[in-house]
Amino acid sequence: MSGSKTQQTNRRRKRPQPPVFSSLGQTYEDRDSDFLCPICFDLIEEAHMTKCGHSFCYKCIKQSLEQANRCPKCNFVTDKLDQIFPNFLLNELILKHKQKIADKRIKIEPQNGHISQALAIQDILLEQESVDLADINLMLELLSQKKQKLESDTRFAQNQVLKDFLLQVRQRKQEELDRLKREVDIIDEDVSSVEERLTDVKKKYPALLDHPVVPVVNGIDPLFGSASTTCSQSSQDGFNGSRNAGNKQWLQTTMAARRKKVHLHFDDLEQCYFSIRLKEFSNGETTSGPGDGLEEFTESLSKFTQFNSFRPLATLSYASDIYNGSSIVSSIEFDRDCDYFAIAGVTKKIKVFEYNTVINDAVDVHYPVTEMVCNSKISCITWSSYHKGMMASSDYEGTITLWDALTGAKSRLFQEHEKRCWSVDFNRVDPKLIASGSDDSKVILWSTDAERSIACLEAKANVCCVKFNPESRYHLAFGSADHCVHYYDLRNPKQPMTTFKGHRKAVSYAKFVNAVEIVSASTDSQLKLWNINRPHCIRTFRGHTNEKNFVGLASDGDYIACGSENNSLYVYYKGLTKQLLTYKFDTVRSVLEKDRKEEDTNEFVSAVTWKPGSNVVVAANSQGTIKVLELV
Repeated sequence: MSGSKTQQTNRRRKRPQPPVFSSLGQTYEDRDSDFLCPICFDLIEEAHMTKCGHSFCYKCIKQSLEQANRCPKCNFVTDKLDQIFPNFLLNELILKHKQKIADKRIKIEPQNGHISQALAIQDILLEQESVDLADINLMLELLSQKKQKLESDTRFAQNQVLKDFLLQVRQRKQEELDRLKREVDIIDEDVSSVEERLTDVKKKYPALLDHPVVPVVNGIDPLFGSASTTCSQSSQDGFNGSRNAGNKQWLQTTMAARRKKVHLHFDDLEQCYFSIRLKEFSNGETTSGPGDGLEEFTESLSKFTQFNSFRPLATLSYASDIYNGSSIVSSIEFDRDCDYFAIAGVTKKIKVFEYNTVINDAVDVHYPVTEMVCNSKISCITWSSYHKGMMASSDYEGTITLWDALTGAKSRLFQEHEKRCWSVDFNRVDPKLIASGSDDSKVILWSTDAERSIACLEAKANVCCVKFNPESRYHLAFGSADHCVHYYDLRNPKQPMTTFKGHRKAVSYAKFVNAVEIVSASTDSQLKLWNINRPHCIRTFRGHTNEKNFVGLASDGDYIACGSENNSLYVYYKGLTKQLLTYKFDTVRSVLEKDRKEEDTNEFVSAVTWKPGSNVVVAANSQGTIKVLELV
């Protein structure tokens, strides 16, 4: 009986399982049981998984299957070694787990080192009962010496770091001092040169000695007279404008106004001055006197301070009727001889006005000499520089139309663009050559003598603008939605000569300032000036607002005009980054919008152009109001 009870007890007893520790030996991280091998109870090495889903060390499962062809955890039959597979995910988790343990050990061990040394000293003092007072004093003296040495080493290190820092500061300040001395020497040299010029002028014109340069009082400059007198003497016949509108009448700008403008833009002018003069010296042009750099800055300063404001010469309207609220003007261009200017936009009409008639009319109600109607909204117009009256237009259907602006008749249609066409331009050197850019990511070249296109440039994004180099038959630039301006030689159309990168959004306009400089506009509210021989931006112009609309861009060679989404016209001088002048358009509402508040309007200046050879600019806004403005 007792024997049977013993057998039952043995049957009930289970084989004791090996203990699974909750932490790794000699570590400071709790062990995660998910990473333990069920055979060796250590972290799994080279995790392999059986068909039943259990993971083991490769060596452990290999040895186990060699002894028995069953899973050590669930007794699932596993006949061969090729029925186990690497567990890559578990291997990665185990590696991260080991890295955490190692990182924590590195952080804790230095602290434990200091603690262990202190504990060792404590053990010596407590366990050695034979230590007498002399030994204690000796130990204290040694500890004091050690402390002094450590403190002196710490102070030395701190002072050495401080010395290095002060030497670096001194070196930088010395470099700044040398730079300032060099700049002061340049300024002194230029001041002496300017004083010599003033002396020569006074010798030639002694009358100037009777008119010392003093601040303007009540709008009267002692040297130039009153501003009103000057303006009245140069005022022009007719109600709206000046007979000498194309002349640069700088005498209208008083000395006080010039000084005020210099003061407002002093930092920008200072940067421009030193960039010109220091560049001259850095290039090794160490002459005995001021070189071309001073002349260049003098010209820039003169042009920057030349104008103070806008004078309206005429106001026109592009709107079809008072009930039509959408009369956006998309393009304004002067013809070859500046006798006519054309206005086009979303009303599908091109209106041609005679310039002299417009500015000399006694009443500000103007009628076009020719009006042409397109089948779609017009995005751009351009005049031929050779054929009087020949004009090309692009529209939202992708059609390029050639017009005889004198009669209003269509002479040819080009319809190869697949999407909306944004821009069209005549080549000034080859009057038969035309280029157009479209949303189909193509720049297509046309000839006025051919019915179909003669060449095509493939772009990587929508083409928003295209413009020929004014002095070349083979070179053109276009801006696109890839935020870049691409400059091409048409003799090698496969790749651009230069790609100008710098804008953060789509490039909406690219215009040539001259044969080597391009100005581009983008919806990042910036204009950028480029040189075709340099890859990087020369200057960035900021001040206007442009985030979503085409606001117009034009240059006369020195000044750059563009629109803004605050319904204002901005004019920049190409040598400085800040705006020179601004002109605010009046808010004009249709009959249906008369109760709308001014802050609720979304009007913007949408097109702008310069009258070649003059200081007259023509601008239009999204309400169809066109202003002929003179810089004075």
